[in-house]
Amino acid sequence: MRGNLCIYYDPVFRLHKPPYGFHMESPERLNMAIRGLRDSRIWDTADHYTIPRRGDELGLFREVHSPEFMEQVLEIASHGGGYIDPDTYVSPATPLAVSSYAAAVLDAAEKILEGDCRVALVLGRPPGHHAGYFGRAMGAPTLGFCIFNITALAAVTLYRLGYEVAIIDIDLHHGNGTQDILYDKPIFHIDVHQDPSTIYPGTGWPWQLGEGEGSGTKFNILVPSGSGDDVYVELLQKAIDMYKSLASTPDIIIMDTGLDAYEGDGLGALRLTTESYYSIGEIIFSRIGAPVLLVLQGGYSRGLYRALPALVASLVGEPNPFPETPSRTEPSVRAKALAHLEELREHLDRV
Repeated sequence: MRGNLCIYYDPVFRLHKPPYGFHMESPERLNMAIRGLRDSRIWDTADHYTIPRRGDELGLFREVHSPEFMEQVLEIASHGGGYIDPDTYVSPATPLAVSSYAAAVLDAAEKILEGDCRVALVLGRPPGHHAGYFGRAMGAPTLGFCIFNITALAAVTLYRLGYEVAIIDIDLHHGNGTQDILYDKPIFHIDVHQDPSTIYPGTGWPWQLGEGEGSGTKFNILVPSGSGDDVYVELLQKAIDMYKSLASTPDIIIMDTGLDAYEGDGLGALRLTTESYYSIGEIIFSRIGAPVLLVLQGGYSRGLYRALPALVASLVGEPNPFPETPSRTEPSVRAKALAHLEELREHLDRV
């Protein structure tokens, strides 16, 4: 194995639940992820950690969110829960789930940096990469199921401690909240997402490169609708090579681990199989070589069960537990993808 795997999970993450009716972002997501990890036998090979109870994780979010937004979430929770917008709910236990998620991610980062883990997976929820400083970010219409941004909190915390951090977001949707919070900070954020002209949140364009000290550190990699494994892997390889030409090897990679680009997961128009997710791990290991902290984001059905184990297996040097026939992309779609990438390269050259 390339390195030991640590998994963080706690039933407290199930306590964030819809106030009524069906919602795609539900506790059942964790059941699907754990079933896939168990059936692939990855679960049994990992070191398992409980969540440290340090006490003030909720207060730490003041680093990345406005007091007004935090107060709004906490007030809804204290009044029995409800919807903060048409997509996103808050339940009475949401603050506990979010603070526990932050505790787990920060502890996992510490274990990685101390050498106890090479790869750490935190199976937490609710997700956070759409949550910006003021909540809805970069003009998005909603929070997109997200509450507080754990990835941004971890990145800012580690950066202030003097560590080199890189974020790689493979969720189907652009991590607009993460980009919003880190836009003026010199933390590289590589975000591979479906063309924002075709999907929520409508952000994440090649010219959005950051500003101030963060200028040139935000890479938005657009993947056209209909893209398969071949195009996705090609784009990621080229993006990582661009990143490596500008940055040294980071101390840690925080991966916003969305599994919703998997074909048939339910929300998008990409056609990824487990072969893409397995390749993601191989690319990161061979081209960057830094330890990886996996923070769960999207993924609502098949992607959680099949794609997550494929990604983790690759990162720890095990065979793909769910091999599939790679999907291929129409030449016209590939041409569009490469044109978007060239646009990013041209904007970077001007920085």
